[in-house]
Order: sequence, then structure tokens, then C-alpha cells
Amino acid sequence: MEVVNPFILKNKERMMVFLDQLSAIGDPGTIHPLTQADTAKELATLHHICVAHLAELQAVAKVNSNLRTLVTVIEMLTKHKQKYLEKIR
Repeated sequence: MEVVNPFILKNKERMMVFLDQLSAIGDPGTIHPLTQADTAKELATLHHICVAHLAELQAVAKVNSNLRTLVTVIEMLTKHKQKYLEKIR
């Protein structure tokens, strides 16, 4: 019988789990958890989309109270963004 490296014996289970995770291919439709940087990017993209459609959102917000809150938040964020951009200049 061959002598096996003690490190390999000690960490065999962890190495198997790591290799399984590394080689696992998920379904294309699965959502992977976002990291902090990805979350910020996604929120910025969402804000950009909402600003692009703000007129339509405001029209629908007259009927739907949930959208009124969204429109208010979008407007507040847009004002904050303008203030920060002015400070940079």
C-alpha cells in the first residue's frame, strides 16, 4: 500500500466538496446570489430603468398607491443624484 499525503487524508472531504461545487453546472434559469458589488450595480440599473419610464409610472401611480411610493423614492433618489453630481463639479 502506498503512503498517502496526510494533508490529502485530512482534507479529502473538503476537497471533494470544493471540486463538486467547481464542476457543478446549474440550470440556465437559476438565480445566483448577488455579491455586494452586484447588488449596487443592479439597483443602479433599476433606478435608470425607472427614470426612463418615470412619466408612465407617474400616470399609473395616480391609481396605485404602491406605485406612488415607488415614484416618490425614484424622485428622491434622482434629486440626491443631482446634488452629488453638482458637488463633484
